[in-house]
Amino acid sequence: MKNKLLIASTVTLGILLSFVFFVFYLIAFWARVVNIQFLVAITIVTNFILWLVSPCITDWVQKAFYKVRRVSFEEFKGLHSELAFFIEGACEKNRIKIPRLKIIEDSNPTAYCYGSYPNNARVVLSEGIFKYLNTEEQKAVVAHELGHIVNKDFIIMTIAVTLLQVLYEVYYHFLRQRRPRSSGSKKGDITPFIGAASYILYIVGSYLVLYLSRAREYLADRFSAVQTGNPDALSMALVKIAYGIASEVDTQSTQRLLASTRAMGIYDFKAAPVGTAYNPKGAPRDLTKVFLFDVFNPWAAVSEINSTHPLTGKRIRALSQYAKETARGSIFDFEKVVQEGKKLDIGRLYTDFFRGIIIYLLPFLTSLAGIMILMARPGSYPVFIILLGAGLLFQGLYKFTKSGDTPEQTTIFELMQDVYANPLKGRFVEIEGNVIGKADAGSYFGEDVKMQDKSGCLIYLNYESIIPILGNIFFGLGEAKKMLGERCKAIGWFRRSSYQVVDLDTIEVFGKTIKSYTKFWGIVTGLFLIVLGITLFLIRGYLLL
Repeated sequence: MKNKLLIASTVTLGILLSFVFFVFYLIAFWARVVNIQFLVAITIVTNFILWLVSPCITDWVQKAFYKVRRVSFEEFKGLHSELAFFIEGACEKNRIKIPRLKIIEDSNPTAYCYGSYPNNARVVLSEGIFKYLNTEEQKAVVAHELGHIVNKDFIIMTIAVTLLQVLYEVYYHFLRQRRPRSSGSKKGDITPFIGAASYILYIVGSYLVLYLSRAREYLADRFSAVQTGNPDALSMALVKIAYGIASEVDTQSTQRLLASTRAMGIYDFKAAPVGTAYNPKGAPRDLTKVFLFDVFNPWAAVSEINSTHPLTGKRIRALSQYAKETARGSIFDFEKVVQEGKKLDIGRLYTDFFRGIIIYLLPFLTSLAGIMILMARPGSYPVFIILLGAGLLFQGLYKFTKSGDTPEQTTIFELMQDVYANPLKGRFVEIEGNVIGKADAGSYFGEDVKMQDKSGCLIYLNYESIIPILGNIFFGLGEAKKMLGERCKAIGWFRRSSYQVVDLDTIEVFGKTIKSYTKFWGIVTGLFLIVLGITLFLIRGYLLL
């Protein structure tokens, strides 16, 4: 596994360096470069200084805004003696200094580490880690963070991000701040090309850095499994952390904390579907079919591209494979996942995927066709509006199709086992449960809510008012706030990617039915643009008579 990270790191940094050098070659070809070298040099120096002092800045920010407090190792030993002894032994074994330990007074289960080099590293644990995880799972989480320190991968990330910033500086200097060349110059002005090339490479490089971030998570997971000798402990910790993040009633402060530490944390808080299928109060639940989406659905791979962490199912698959290599049984039977995968209709999966991609891109493609027509025939902007509206209309009709007149009665857990689910085409369903909070953690005005049904699983309910923006605000202040803790029946379109949601058609609560206009706005926007375009076309034709 370490070789995989070495390869990933070498390839990523090598490609990023090649991007930077390519841009520099273009700059060298351009005769009138004056200050760009200084700009690049100052970017590198600034990042080096920030790399050295950023832990101190992070310390101050977290103490001031997130109630993060440092605890001495002796104090930590008094609070969590078994975990402290594990940290002491793991650090001694791997010849690193015991990191500075910090506690966040927050019930969201999260953990992360940071620092500029191994001997000044900090490990931060939230109170939620001790609330949701048992001692073995806590050890696994801390071992994961120690893995980042031992592997020194945060240094590699710093270098990668610096190279990205250099590319962005070149783009900004040559495209956004370019100056016109003197009329007497004989050389062609390739300034826009340099800027555009830098920006394209910056975008590509950003995805490479995300790939590198996911690779380092796999290695830290493997380190945890080796140190604890119990891969299942981290697997269960990942599931419980995801559940805790989804189920906790957050404040705006804790939501900011999760967002600001997203890349550093053990788990990407934006991707918690597997955790929402976990049932902490009932008998252990077979999550095999829940993992199928992460492993086999092509939409899962697409959703992972923008993530700092691998999908949970893929991380647990890697941990289960390690347990198999060490002849240790695993509570997560991925052999069963593979066998279930063999039964899938792969043709249906990929047909739905490629059709969905086309529908997803349809508004872009139709508007692009409109732009081409507009370039060929200036003044034909009504055609552009009509084509854009047509793309949005067909997309809306696809998203809100119904398989019948009545919704399918089901549970959230059953929906989470639907490997054919996707983020575009909805499945028309009916679910019942209790509203346990706002979907947007800590939001006072938010209109969307979070439901838990009898299976113990969680899902988000998306509401849209007939009056855009203002209607949603009033709903969030009124009805949505009153729903908290109430029993309700939700009817709408289920979708899943790195999250799961039901776009509401209606919600029954307080003995009345509340209408949601997600489908209405999904379709009427396209219709409005088509009508507007036709109207402008007719007016223009009338004026030309």
